[in-house]
Amino acid sequence: MRLFSKISLNRLRSGSIVGEQGDHIFLVPPFTPEVAASVSLISTRLPLRADERSRLLCQMETNAMSEREHQALAPLFGKMQKPQRVLEIGPGFGRSVVYFSKKGVWDEGADVHLYDSNGTETKYKQEYYDRPPQWPDVSSFCGQLSLLRSFLDYNHIAGYRIFDAAELPLCKLPGTYDLIYGFFSIGFHWSLEFYLDDLNPLMGKNSVLICTLNKHFKPFTRLRDYSTRILYCRDTKKRAAPLRLLALSKGELPEVGITLAEAFPGSKL
Repeated sequence: MRLFSKISLNRLRSGSIVGEQGDHIFLVPPFTPEVAASVSLISTRLPLRADERSRLLCQMETNAMSEREHQALAPLFGKMQKPQRVLEIGPGFGRSVVYFSKKGVWDEGADVHLYDSNGTETKYKQEYYDRPPQWPDVSSFCGQLSLLRSFLDYNHIAGYRIFDAAELPLCKLPGTYDLIYGFFSIGFHWSLEFYLDDLNPLMGKNSVLICTLNKHFKPFTRLRDYSTRILYCRDTKKRAAPLRLLALSKGELPEVGITLAEAFPGSKL
């Protein structure tokens, strides 16, 4: 208990979490034991318990990460038409969809689809990256759909639709979508190359896919079929290297960030 208090208070008092002095856009509901356990399955590096300190730590951390993602993508969003159909893959407890909705990345009337499933364990290790389970095996998901709904309702987000991955493969979602994204799912915990065939039918000519890249990511040949850009996003962890966000489209992308070749010199792409 003392260790937890020290970690939490140090993080709250330090400047390691961006946005802690600002407004919190994503609001975390009271941390019951059930909520704490479900969130801990998704946010594995936070030392969470069923108390107010954990709720506040979670709220600060999630707002900080969402703020940094939004800042990193602002140049791209500023040159895109507002998406009317949006898909998030692996939304967890909904921090990104809440943050982006309230920031006006898409209009209130947009169709927002969320793809996730209930899970009982976390498979974040690199061994699952290249060969994640294939549908109908959804054991790579660690979400809780009831938790997701409760967080979205708590933040007054309406008009969304949740698709349970246990009932529908990714490629069968009712695309196409203007914006598809997943910050810590495809591209980070699961290989983008592995899922590209499932994503392709969900994308029209001007659709944009955004994902966070794993530090072990290596460009692969099929990326030549798409327009790509890399944008850098500051991590919430102290002294951590910036995260790389990949934007991918079948059409032309705005010249924001840097090229894939610049981000990965020597990749021959």
